[in-house]
Amino acid sequence: MGKREDVAELFNGISDKYELANHILSFGLDIFWRKKACRKLFRINGGEKIEIFLDVATGTGEVLKVCKKKNIKYSIGLDPALKMLKKSKEKDQNLILINAGAEELPFKDSSIDIIFVSFGVRNMEDRKKAFSEFHRVLKDGKYLVILEFIHREKGGIFYHLAHFYIKYILPYVGGMITGNFKAYKYLSYSIDHFITANILKNEVEYFGFKIEYIENLFPTVSIIIGKNEKN
Repeated sequence: MGKREDVAELFNGISDKYELANHILSFGLDIFWRKKACRKLFRINGGEKIEIFLDVATGTGEVLKVCKKKNIKYSIGLDPALKMLKKSKEKDQNLILINAGAEELPFKDSSIDIIFVSFGVRNMEDRKKAFSEFHRVLKDGKYLVILEFIHREKGGIFYHLAHFYIKYILPYVGGMITGNFKAYKYLSYSIDHFITANILKNEVEYFGFKIEYIENLFPTVSIIIGKNEKN
């Protein structure tokens, strides 16, 4: 199996307790991070109508739950882990959900208004191919939002304490909550070995996005919002 299938299998194995584990492991900060990113997106977008809001790596649909606005016509969640999508559907039968990966989006060119990726970029099998797909399906002048664990070029004591927690404590606590130690060892590794915000910014810009906003959230999470530029 490739990375996409392996990661999907890991997430399928923790789908029943994924949200609970997230809230406990982040001390509830994961809820704040998503809400913060949504609020910033809606401020940048203004009151413009959003025909299609696409949440890539939607998991159990937490972003779709938080990012609700009257001016959104269709909210769509996409994820390669089928059991995660089923948990999302249990919470909201009205959601449109697609079992697919970010590298091959089943949408026409210039058909999407917003793409949101919450803690999913580091798990992608081919990040650059996914960014190319985001550029293809997003309308000109519309937005990509990335919320992700990011390495800081310079970090203070709380940043280093957070990475100690992620590397040495999170895998075991997550494993105890879900019964799946393998999944949380992988998640810890994927965070610890991910790129810096500057490298991610450069990658996003290379594929046709103008960075509109970057914010580093306590302790190791960043919001990056890029405007799609077709020309």
